[in-house]
Amino acid sequence: MEVVLIDRFTVPEESKATFLAEVRRSAAILRTLPGFVEGFVYENSGGASHNVVTTAAWKDEDAFQNARKKAAEEFQRIGFNPPEIMKRLNVEIERGVYHRSSY
Repeated sequence: MEVVLIDRFTVPEESKATFLAEVRRSAAILRTLPGFVEGFVYENSGGASHNVVTTAAWKDEDAFQNARKKAAEEFQRIGFNPPEIMKRLNVEIERGVYHRSSY
């Protein structure tokens, strides 16, 4: 069964462009990892914050766990620190891990 990481971000309007650039930087690494199926960025703007949802699907639990480890190693190697970026940009996150199957 596929595993899907779904992150919901609340992004201040003034941070939107920088945040989306960082999301795409992260995605460029994730999509190279074994077992990656697909990923999407969803944007819904309105009000004082810009809401963004990202998804990353993995072929199974093993691929997901391996990707978490490999992504963390690569992020550390290149000095990419998502928690620090979100703090600097005043971005809030809600994270969920789901198992996906067809209807």
